[in-house]
Amino acid sequence: MEDLIDKLSKKYPDQTPIRVSRYVPNCLIGRTKVWKDEKETITATDTLYPAGSIQEYIRAPGYNENSTIKSRLYREVSRMTMFIFGMGAKFLLSGINTTLVHGAQNLQNVLSRPVHVPLLSYFNHNSCFDDPGLMGAILSPAQLADVKGMRWSVSATEIIFLNRPLSMFWSLGKVVPGVRGWGPRQPAIDFLINRLNEGSWVNIFPEAKVVESHSQERFKWGIGRLVAEAKLCPIILPVYHLGMNRVLPNPGPGESQPFVIRPGNLVTVCIGEPIDLTSLREQLREEKEEYVWSRITRELQDVMKDLEKRTRTLHTQNILNWVRRWHDARDLYSYILT
Repeated sequence: MEDLIDKLSKKYPDQTPIRVSRYVPNCLIGRTKVWKDEKETITATDTLYPAGSIQEYIRAPGYNENSTIKSRLYREVSRMTMFIFGMGAKFLLSGINTTLVHGAQNLQNVLSRPVHVPLLSYFNHNSCFDDPGLMGAILSPAQLADVKGMRWSVSATEIIFLNRPLSMFWSLGKVVPGVRGWGPRQPAIDFLINRLNEGSWVNIFPEAKVVESHSQERFKWGIGRLVAEAKLCPIILPVYHLGMNRVLPNPGPGESQPFVIRPGNLVTVCIGEPIDLTSLREQLREEKEEYVWSRITRELQDVMKDLEKRTRTLHTQNILNWVRRWHDARDLYSYILT
């Protein structure tokens, strides 16, 4: 690895210091570039989308009046991609597994917000299948096909943005590459702030990695920057879930990531009440930006800790009811796979 760092440092002097990723083996991080297994990944957000295509995703009227055939075609391919894979995820989470959603009305209420109001949801990260799996489970078919209302998200460049074809696929699903190690000031966060300013829905995993036990894991400041720097304070929706690491287990030390979905598991999703941090943003107006990011992040993490406790209680009750249903042999045929 040291030899490779020296080689890349000589070839790309503007990228120094090049360092080893703390999150992924065989991954090196420069100032504006990332290499996985000695190959450069995709990190740019502004080149992912064809000219004029971003306007096709804006909910407010009037933004796509001058759209081109190319941008409209891109929008429809994007709609098809999200719908097909969202419905596939729905089958996997609610067909061959069981997903119980608590607080679904909280999500439905914020999805019907005015077109200029941004929405920021944040989930705990329990499995590599959290998104799109949970989106398929909690959204209706019509919502999965709503190319303007569907969420924007971010994922690690060294995991899924490994080359141009993969990047095209994920961009069609409204996912952009983030770099773990670049901090809150990076293109992915800039891109998502712009989407919030358009009134869109942004979803983020603030732990920035898959975590089995979440209570002690510190949120990264990117979520604080999103809230602080959006022109209009977004509606914030916390979501906590349990059981996804059994649907798609996480690899152990030295193991590769499994890609086969496991059937017959129970997933509990708890959607919390919407949060309004407008007053907190006003209180922090004169503070230094990094303090503002950290203060908002800490506030949202405290909310998530409370939601985690509630979800664990609900998950235990759901498991007991689930086992009791099998034990009593009630409606056994209809639940044979779950």
